[in-house]
Amino acid sequence: MASKWTQRAAAAGILLGGIYTIVVFLDPARATVDASEREAVTASQADTPFELSPMEIVRIQPTTLVERLRVSGELRPINHATLRAKRGGRIIQISAREGQAVKAGDVLVHFETEDLQSVLKQREADRDAAEAERLLAVQSLDRIEQLTRKNIAPTEQLDKAQAEFAASTARLDSLSAQVEIAHSALRDAEVRAPFDGVIARLAINEGSYMAADAELVSVVDTAVLEARMLVSTRDVSRVALDQPVALQVDGLEEQAVQGKIARIGPVADDGSRFVPVYVKLANGGERLKGGMFATGVIVVRQHEEIFVVPATALREDASGNYLLKLVDGLLVRQHVTVRPRWNGDDTVEVSEGLARGDTIVTAPLPELWPNMAVTISAAG
Repeated sequence: MASKWTQRAAAAGILLGGIYTIVVFLDPARATVDASEREAVTASQADTPFELSPMEIVRIQPTTLVERLRVSGELRPINHATLRAKRGGRIIQISAREGQAVKAGDVLVHFETEDLQSVLKQREADRDAAEAERLLAVQSLDRIEQLTRKNIAPTEQLDKAQAEFAASTARLDSLSAQVEIAHSALRDAEVRAPFDGVIARLAINEGSYMAADAELVSVVDTAVLEARMLVSTRDVSRVALDQPVALQVDGLEEQAVQGKIARIGPVADDGSRFVPVYVKLANGGERLKGGMFATGVIVVRQHEEIFVVPATALREDASGNYLLKLVDGLLVRQHVTVRPRWNGDDTVEVSEGLARGDTIVTAPLPELWPNMAVTISAAG
């Protein structure tokens, strides 16, 4: 029985060995066929140009790019003045009302002047008396000097005459200054407009008594206004003086108001972290009013007749930045020099390396490389 099982096992072994031999002889031959097929396919692909769609290339033409920064804020007059009483007194006349246009030098408020007139007359009388005293002192000094030179008058008498002259001169100077002060008080009794403008606010009534330094009237110049716009600290570095600004003002939406940046605040507002930027606006026709709200854009950058490509077209290797340019069906490595990007880094400005009419590959396909043959499909 054991001998029979042994014979069967030996036969099975011989059969399996034969099958293994057939497989060994067949597999190497099949591997040779597969390698040949792969080489043929690779050669066929190398001979066939890579097909690009019209959407994956761009023809270079000069263009103009403008970068704008959105802002908002309110309008207010550049020239505005709050006039105050220099001295206390009673108001007897108000010559202007709120909203009234005034010219520089117009009298706006009249204070009572009777007491001031009396003080002026007293000061002038005292000054005239001091002038007479000084004249006598001059004459006395001249006479004593002559006598002293002839040794008739003693030196002590000359010293006294010189002292009296000096005292009379000082008294005259003091009283003359008081006369000027009295004249100034009379001038201050009339409050005048400091510039051409409009009365914005009256804080007084006729007949009321006003203390020194009390607020009287506010005057604003509406010919030129400014818009106080707020710019984030992230963007303020792109803002510069004289940059053009176009604003839309509430209530005047039918026409944009043009201006230029006149000033830039040195620090950000507390809490908001926004920097104030002031835009100067001409107010032709007096249509703009202080306090109006405005929104608009600041033109922070504008380049004309430049070459740009999508950021996806820019490639980089050890030699620097380059583009794939299509020349006679082949891709050519074109070295380029780039400038700061536009549109949130989506567009690249090329300063050197491109010419009008160049065709550039924009698709960031990793299988594309220089000296590769390509064709453009008719579809698209």
